[in-house]
Amino acid sequence: MKRTTAFLMASLLGLSLAQGVRSLGMGGVLLPGPSGQGANPAYAAFPGKWDQEGFQLPIGLLRLLPLFPDTSPFSYFTDPNAFRNQFDLLSAYDQASHLGSFLINPARSPDEVVFRVSANGISITDGQGKSLVPRFQMGAAPDKPSASIPQPFLPLTLDLGPGMHLSIGPFFGSQGLRIAPNADLEAAFKEGSLDRCKASTPSPCALEAQGSFISGISLALGFSTPLPDIPGLGRVYAGVRGEGFYGLGYAEASAKARPTFDQDGNVSGVSYEARYFLSYPPYLEGSLGQGGGGLGFGLRGDVGVAVDGGDWALGLGVQNLVGFSQWEGVEVTLEDGVEKSRTPNATKRSDFSAPIFTLNGAYRLPLEVGQLLLAADARFGATTPAFHLGAEYSLDTVAIRAGVGLEGGLRFGLGAGFNLEALSLDLALTTHEAPLVGGTVYGIAMAVRF
Repeated sequence: MKRTTAFLMASLLGLSLAQGVRSLGMGGVLLPGPSGQGANPAYAAFPGKWDQEGFQLPIGLLRLLPLFPDTSPFSYFTDPNAFRNQFDLLSAYDQASHLGSFLINPARSPDEVVFRVSANGISITDGQGKSLVPRFQMGAAPDKPSASIPQPFLPLTLDLGPGMHLSIGPFFGSQGLRIAPNADLEAAFKEGSLDRCKASTPSPCALEAQGSFISGISLALGFSTPLPDIPGLGRVYAGVRGEGFYGLGYAEASAKARPTFDQDGNVSGVSYEARYFLSYPPYLEGSLGQGGGGLGFGLRGDVGVAVDGGDWALGLGVQNLVGFSQWEGVEVTLEDGVEKSRTPNATKRSDFSAPIFTLNGAYRLPLEVGQLLLAADARFGATTPAFHLGAEYSLDTVAIRAGVGLEGGLRFGLGAGFNLEALSLDLALTTHEAPLVGGTVYGIAMAVRF
């Protein structure tokens, strides 16, 4: 029962690192323990004295209801007018990437992209003159699929014997988002001049954006076990996991915004190029009719090791050490909203190996009054580097938490925990940088533990 509960908790901890409410209150740091087994399979057998995450309420799902037409794709069926006028793809992506938190002010797409030239240089703004972030990336490179899929949501887990487990469940989420100027536009920024952008038509300068969304059903087989104690070090744990999936949907899109110039060489507007790839099971073709019916599948292997040293813990996990995924569907290109080409029976494949490394640790420091927990993590490899540092001060039945992180932008977290007689309650105020438009997005997260 304890192991099943641990797997259930891990499934509710978001679409990136395993960030529960306690973790979010500490800036998003990954704590050693069963809740981190998605990043490190050795943690499936690790003692739960470090993470102690409760049942996280996935309150971010509320924003996917038609009550919130700016983030809900389902409002298309309940109120097409509201969907047409209020739905925002960037807001929906922002919330879907943070399902463990209810976002108070999700990122909002700009109405237009404007290139401005002044005595101080070049800037990119929206229609209201607000500066846009020229470079932003989260997750893996979004120009191809990856075998490293989001953690399954509410999986069914079976204990097959000592150290071995099998789980199956649905997953959905983004694999990556990237926004950046191309080489010519970046050079123009440094030179403070648009001369090189006028060299040809269309302009060689472009602001590029890419993103992807994936869903399917995952089947994973894992094995984790404690190894003999190492004198002077502590108890070592090791784990491996193989995970395969059947795809229910994959969407990948990229876009370029280029400045246009009038006969006097002044910026007159922006032209757009877009490309998207769409894949879904063939039996949905009759309903969707977009030409994207095709098979999607993948398989990968993960490994990990962790050490429990008593007052400290350390772990290293490697996801997608070997793996492969493939999707069949349709690829379409557009220019200024007009379809230019359509390629049916297109195929997208991942790299054979695209490892993602996760290193994390924690240290417990007893004080004269209460105790202090310090934790840190780093994630790197075939993904955007991420770093977190958090602290928790606990005294009797109350814990106060704070932390900072770098994860597609600067973020911080504040949290509190209350250990009541019948249950424990965790609350967190978390932030992250809004993609593309910049600024701080605030979220609220909540968890209970009986």
